[in-house]
Amino acid sequence: MHARLVDALRSWLLAALAAGAVASAAEPTLLIDPARPTGGWSFDNGREFPGAVGSLELTERGTLDLHFNFTGGGAYVQAATGLPSKPVESVAFEIKAPAGVEKVTLRLIDETSQCHQLDLRIEGHGEWQRVRFPIDEFFASMRAGAPLDIIQRYEKWGGANDGRWHQPGRTLVVLVGRGEAPSGVVSLRGVTMRPAPPTVEIQSELDLIGPVGDRAGWRLTLGPEYPGAKGSLDPLPSASGKHGLALEADLSGGGRYVGAECDLGVLNAIDSGPIELEVRSEEVHALTVRLVDATGQTHQRRGFNFQANGEWQTLTIDPQVFVNGEHWAGANDGQWHGPLKTVVLMLNAGSSDAKSMRLEVGGAAMRVTAEATVSEQAWNADFAAAEPLQGWSTHGDVQTADARLRLTRSLDQISQPTTAAGPGFEVNAGVWQVGVQWRSALESPDNSYHGAASLEVFDRRGDLIESFPIGIVYGEADWRRAEQHVTLPRAAASARFVASLQKTHGEVQIDELSARRLEVQPARQTIESVRIASAALGNLFYPGDPVEFQVEVRVNAALADDDQRLRWVVKDYRGAEQTEWGETRLEASGAADAYRATVRVPMKRLHTGQFYELHVAAPQGVASPVEEYSGFAVLPKAAAKAFAPEQIPFTIRNWDGRIGDYVRLADRLGLRVIGLWGGWSSKPPHEPHLNSVELCEELGAKWATGTPAASIERSGFEEYSPEALRQGMTNFLEAYADRGLAMIWQGNEPHGKGQKVLDNVRAYQAIYESAKAFDPAIEVVGTSVEPNREYFEAGYYRYLDSYDFHIYEHYENVRRTIREYRALMEEFDAIKPIHSSELGLNSQGIARSVVASELIKKCTVFFAEGGATVSWFTILYPDPKGQARGRFGDAHCVFDCKHSNYNARLDAVAYYNMINGLLDKRFVAERSHDSAVQAFLFKQGDDCLQVLWSDDRPVDHLLAVPTGVKVTAVRLDGRRSLVDAVDGRRLVTVSKEPVLLLYRGDQADLD
Repeated sequence: MHARLVDALRSWLLAALAAGAVASAAEPTLLIDPARPTGGWSFDNGREFPGAVGSLELTERGTLDLHFNFTGGGAYVQAATGLPSKPVESVAFEIKAPAGVEKVTLRLIDETSQCHQLDLRIEGHGEWQRVRFPIDEFFASMRAGAPLDIIQRYEKWGGANDGRWHQPGRTLVVLVGRGEAPSGVVSLRGVTMRPAPPTVEIQSELDLIGPVGDRAGWRLTLGPEYPGAKGSLDPLPSASGKHGLALEADLSGGGRYVGAECDLGVLNAIDSGPIELEVRSEEVHALTVRLVDATGQTHQRRGFNFQANGEWQTLTIDPQVFVNGEHWAGANDGQWHGPLKTVVLMLNAGSSDAKSMRLEVGGAAMRVTAEATVSEQAWNADFAAAEPLQGWSTHGDVQTADARLRLTRSLDQISQPTTAAGPGFEVNAGVWQVGVQWRSALESPDNSYHGAASLEVFDRRGDLIESFPIGIVYGEADWRRAEQHVTLPRAAASARFVASLQKTHGEVQIDELSARRLEVQPARQTIESVRIASAALGNLFYPGDPVEFQVEVRVNAALADDDQRLRWVVKDYRGAEQTEWGETRLEASGAADAYRATVRVPMKRLHTGQFYELHVAAPQGVASPVEEYSGFAVLPKAAAKAFAPEQIPFTIRNWDGRIGDYVRLADRLGLRVIGLWGGWSSKPPHEPHLNSVELCEELGAKWATGTPAASIERSGFEEYSPEALRQGMTNFLEAYADRGLAMIWQGNEPHGKGQKVLDNVRAYQAIYESAKAFDPAIEVVGTSVEPNREYFEAGYYRYLDSYDFHIYEHYENVRRTIREYRALMEEFDAIKPIHSSELGLNSQGIARSVVASELIKKCTVFFAEGGATVSWFTILYPDPKGQARGRFGDAHCVFDCKHSNYNARLDAVAYYNMINGLLDKRFVAERSHDSAVQAFLFKQGDDCLQVLWSDDRPVDHLLAVPTGVKVTAVRLDGRRSLVDAVDGRRLVTVSKEPVLLLYRGDQADLD
């Protein structure tokens, strides 16, 4: 689709809007009913936190007054009302709050009973002001990583608990917290809900003729299946008085035809009508036309006749007249399946008595119908049917009961697959909404032990094109819905749902599987993707480097002249703009489907150490601009690089330890011991292998590796015998031990009991004894397992130098786990160091500020509780197709991986500061203050680090720091500032987001 076609789209949509053809959003609904007590709203004083006093009053002026008083305690008061049962676009209201109050808290309960709590920024002047919260826009922007400026904080719980809005809304709550004011009144008036606009169909006439070029809608074809033809396709000369095409053909040297082909697939219209052509020629009296319909079926008809008199004439090409004519491919049924995807105007031997001929096309118009919002639901699984599993393919214990699909697996069946693949159903290219309603009762130490649902998509040959993850469910989870919007490729013809159990045992129940096609634009977006990259690894620039980004805009069609520009702005991690909006020209890249621009960020607007995001917006005619973002920071070389690897108590593991960029990015953060994938073959001579060891040597890093003992944990001695473990371990060490080995991780998250435990311990014994026979100084770390009495009773502690565990829960569980381990060590007289090769957080749907805060808190309490080395999981996983952002695997990564253009997230900068702030310091003291501030002190010589946070509320905390010492505060996003004394007191604001304090001083405690 070329620029003129984009302009046409703009014109007909604007014309339709002006004519009222597109229904506007429904009128707002007033949510204060003067005929009902308190306007139909209810009051609550936050009874779970006793002490708050208040009331709700509807005044004669129609104003709701929410009275509050926290002098006796409590946490909040609220006013709540139900929402009409219809999709909601936005809520708006006027509010008057006490002077000094600069936020209002809303709770919105969606259809799944998920509670979304948001702090909206307001002016603190104490007068009436208008507030509008665009619900759909907010959740779309949150998924895109560009939160609205009005939002200060967001959290969610209950229901789907996925951080997405599920229509329709159920409840609106306005909440006042005790932190806003000790007492007062918040008044509301004009509270309205605007419903989402209805679904409409839009029809218009499109001009299909545009300038011919690399990205034009028209191209020349010489009938390559019949060689010999010559021809050309050019714009009509201006003297013709028409804007059109001139098609010339020369069949004197052979060939069957010459054609002008226009690909209309980019329109993604839902239907199309006849094409009206203006044609003239001195030689041509007949056309052959090919049309390709929505199924990919080609229809061909000869004999569209007109007079060869050199005069302009109108020729109508109606797809319906092709029915039951010559056809092939696609549905191949001779019937027309709109809309039109491709048209080819062909000149052949029947077009003229001459071998050389010229046809001028002075206009080509077609009427199309496009869909503006959501289509009807396309497919539902029916588990209440007489034969509910008819057409399903299953493995393992898969049954239906009570109109539900049940996937069940016991612990002793853990190695057996448990899957259910549904029957195929017809799909087309475009955006689809797919979802599953389910609950689980699974054994899930972390979210990699889960039930999974995906959509598999096939082409018309039945070949698998792609598998789209829908969601995962883990642990004990009540009914919830997982939903995804997926874009099916043009070749998509059918799809099926697949459910499975991964690594875990227990049961998953499913009572709904559904798919429906979405049409969220009147036509397919012009822009396919926007990709941001830089020359800096992970977008972590060094001081003095120019902060430049290369932005590539990939397109499905040429951009209109007005759209060949890129707007950009730099924001901080809370979404506040740090620069003015800039604009730069998009230039054609030389490729047929891409434009490029360079964005240069002025260094004077940036602070070294601070995390930022570059946000860009690329316009595309009448459609919404395509927005993208990329995180970055200017960071000095990691201070940890000046230390020996064994001095830095951090390690790292990754989804895939073979990826070079993973190793480089780990090194850039200051990680000095890097997890690689090593091992050996199960068959003699047990050849060893170890990826990226050369890269570690180049970077001056050491490495750790797992062993094939993990294979025994998964499937017993089926592949590796005890002798294979012993000889292979020896071979491996002979090849690699002198190339930077730091430690050996024996296994990874074993399962099972009884004989399974004993077999695992035999494997650990073989690994340990072989390693110690080779070199007694090699550190062998035990398998990563929870504090497990059965393993201690089996004597596994005899075959390790230190313990290992993984935690993905709240940071307090790190303390609990170490203490439970310590109790077992003392009981079995097996006191040894303890590591964690994976600390992490089940991060999907959680703000990166929460992830970054938890990273610092978990690492801090791990060392405070006596831990030896720790690894935060994880760095990256390649996403070349750009589809993984926000999914559970991607959410674990501290680098955003979209399109494999790795760029730092907020937690990458927090990780960098934790590593390079702690360095070789050791834990000295901790203290919990009455103000709810938790403080931890680490020290090496006179170099000190304090880590502070408050899980309760922000507190101005009096520092325990020697007088006269220079103190640097490092905030969550890496912002640095000096903490100066005021009136002889040194205060720092402490909140849920940890702050690191760096200074030099002779300090032994926190008193």
